[in-house]
Amino acid sequence: MIERPRERPIVATSMHPELAGALRFEHLVQVNDRDDPRVTPMARAQLWRGLVMRAQFPASFVPWLDECTIERDGDDLLRTLRFGQQIVRDRVHFDDDAAVEYTIVDAAEGSSFRMSMRIEQPTRDGLFVRFTYESWSPDHQDGDSHVGAIREAYRLADIDTIFRIRQLAQSGLLDD
Repeated sequence: MIERPRERPIVATSMHPELAGALRFEHLVQVNDRDDPRVTPMARAQLWRGLVMRAQFPASFVPWLDECTIERDGDDLLRTLRFGQQIVRDRVHFDDDAAVEYTIVDAAEGSSFRMSMRIEQPTRDGLFVRFTYESWSPDHQDGDSHVGAIREAYRLADIDTIFRIRQLAQSGLLDD
């Protein structure tokens, strides 16, 4: 049985304070839980390969993605993602086997979006991913009436990301 990972509470943060009014939040998703025998432990290297796979093969994680093209820019990926008529261009940066950072590169003037997934391992057996978001646009501002729904959508998508990585790990696709 593949168990959905546990999610930790949302905590406010500020990755880039120059964006006043930006929607900022972060949360932790627990990957390993030694107190729950139903959860098969995952190695940090498997988790890292899963986060990289999410960037390289986004359609495996985002079923409503219609098309993705990827170019390399040094160690970064430049991606063009098509969701129906919506086109999103982003840069994906890999940070020393510890974090994957996504930045929208062609946002409308006055808009921005950044997201990171950082592996945290506070103990030998403890393994978490910290998801951090910072977004500003007319539709994404701190205090907006839709903020709760936006945060919940991201939170559920992040839990699903770890669930999908767990499936890939259990199938052996993330082994050395």
